[in-house]
Amino acid sequence: MVDFQMKPSLFAPIFLLTCLSVCHPLDADPAEAMLGDALINEEAYSFLETMVTRYGHRLPGTPGNARSLDFLQAELEALGLRVHREAFDHPGWIRGEDRVTLLQPEVRSLRAVALGYVQQQEPVEAPVIRLESTNFDEMEPDSLSGHIILVPSSVRLNHDQALRLAEDFGVLGALLMNRVNGGQLLARVANHEGKPPPFPMFSITREDGLRLEAQLEVDMPVVAQLETRSRNKPMTSENLVAILPGRSDAQIILGAHFDSWDLSQGALDNGLGVAQLYEVGRLLQKHASTNAYTVVLVFFNAEEWGLWGARRYVEAHRDAPIRVMINLDMVGEIQGINAMGFDELVPVLESFSNQLGAMALPRKLANKPWMGSDHHPFILEGFPAITFYAPIPAEDVRYYHDMADTLDKVDPKLLAQSSAITALLVHHLANDTESALRRYSREETAALFRKAGLEERMVKAGQWPFADIPAPEKENTESSN
Repeated sequence: MVDFQMKPSLFAPIFLLTCLSVCHPLDADPAEAMLGDALINEEAYSFLETMVTRYGHRLPGTPGNARSLDFLQAELEALGLRVHREAFDHPGWIRGEDRVTLLQPEVRSLRAVALGYVQQQEPVEAPVIRLESTNFDEMEPDSLSGHIILVPSSVRLNHDQALRLAEDFGVLGALLMNRVNGGQLLARVANHEGKPPPFPMFSITREDGLRLEAQLEVDMPVVAQLETRSRNKPMTSENLVAILPGRSDAQIILGAHFDSWDLSQGALDNGLGVAQLYEVGRLLQKHASTNAYTVVLVFFNAEEWGLWGARRYVEAHRDAPIRVMINLDMVGEIQGINAMGFDELVPVLESFSNQLGAMALPRKLANKPWMGSDHHPFILEGFPAITFYAPIPAEDVRYYHDMADTLDKVDPKLLAQSSAITALLVHHLANDTESALRRYSREETAALFRKAGLEERMVKAGQWPFADIPAPEKENTESSN
C-alpha cells in the first residue's frame, strides 16, 4: 500500500505523478505513464547490470561485444520491437601485451596502455625527452632525434604531426601524459582514420609523467623501453537498429554508442547510453508505440575507434527523411539541452523544457555544436542534432576509459530519471508536427561550424569537408578618411 502521508519535498510532485500513472495506466497520459514506469521499475538499471556483469567489456572484434549485442537484440525483440543489424567495414585493432619499462634512473614498469592502431614492432629502447612545442618549423631537426618524447596532457598529436615527428625529427616513440590525477589511463586511439602511427604511442598516468618531467628538469638520465604486440586488422562490426513505425516516414533518431574500451566493464561509457536507449524503446513500445513520426533507435558500434558506426550509418542513410538526431553519450543528471547550432530547434526544446514542471531543467538552453561523438557525422550532413548537458559526479567519471568504469559507479535513480526525461523528449519530438525542422544545406552547415569557431580545429584534424565553401569576407568596420 502506498502511503500518501509523506512530507512535502521537491520530489513529491514526481512521486504523485508516478503513483497515479502506475496505479491508473488506462487513464494516464502516455508521457505520465512513461515517467512513472521508468522511475518506479528501474528497468534500465536491471538491463545494464545483466549486460555488464554477464558479458563484460564491448571492445569491437571481441567476444564481449558480440555476446552483448546478441543479448541486446534478444531483449529488444522480447519487447516487440522491430530489430535488425547493419554490418559495416572499418579499420580494426587487436590489443596485445604492450608494455613500457623504465630502465633509467631506475628499473620499473610504468602503468601504461597502448593507443589504438599502434602496431606490433620490435622493442624500442631510447632516452626520453619532453616535447616542448608543436611549432615544428621553429625546432632544430636533430633536437628530438633518437628519443622517446614525453607529451604533456595539453598537447594532442594528430597523425600528420606524428608522421612529421618521425620523418623530420627522428622520434622513436611517445608517452602521452594523462590530465587527471589518481593513476588514470585514458584509453584512446592514435587517430580516427585507422592509420598505424609511425612509432609506438602509449598513454601513461599523470603521476608517472610528472615524475619523469621532474627527473628530466634536473638532468637525470631517463631511458625507457617500449614494446608493442598489438596489431591492426580490418574488421566488420554491426550497428543494431530498432524501429517504432509512425504515421509518417520522417524519422526521430535516438542514438548511443554500444562499444566500450576493454580495460573495464564500460558501465558509464557508454553502458549508460545503451541502457537509456533500451529503456526509451521499452517505454515507447509499452505506452506510446505509435506517433506522428517514426522513431529509430540506433546502437552504434566502434565509436571509440573513430565514430565508425555513426559515420557508416550516415553514409548508408544520408537520403533518409531524418527530422532530428538525439545522441546519448555518457548522459548523467540531465540539467540542460543543446540545440547544437540549429536555430529551428530552439523553440521546440524550450517548449519541452517548460512542460517538465517539477523536473524543469535548471540550465539555460545551449545552442552550440561540439565534436567527438556520434552526433557529429549527422551534423556534417546537415541533419539537426541534440545533445544533453548531463554531468556524472567527478569522483565516478574520472576513470571513464580505465579500470574503474564499473557498475558500482552507476546510480540507479539517476539512470531512471535520465531515461525518463529522454523518453519524454523523444515522445515530444515524435509528435511535434508544427516545428519547421529541416536539413541544412552544405553552405549552412559550414556556416554553423564557423560560427562556433570549430573550422580551424576540424581542419587540423582532417575533418573539414567544406574546403570548397569560402568563408564570408569580414566587414571592414574602419572608417575611411
